[in-house]
Amino acid sequence: MGVMPMYGVAIREAIASNDLAKMEAVAEQAKQTVKEQGDISAALFELLDAIDSLKGKK
Repeated sequence: MGVMPMYGVAIREAIASNDLAKMEAVAEQAKQTVKEQGDISAALFELLDAIDSLKGKK
């Protein structure tokens, strides 16, 4: 398996595959991504707030 971006789609595809080895590999990759990048959803909310703030200043 090549490098796969860790988005919900990749994780859900691994679940749907019902392939234990693939699921374990994707889980390990997701854990590493979270370790390296932290909570990307929190960062996204901060970004969206910053965008909204800038739009409100126009």
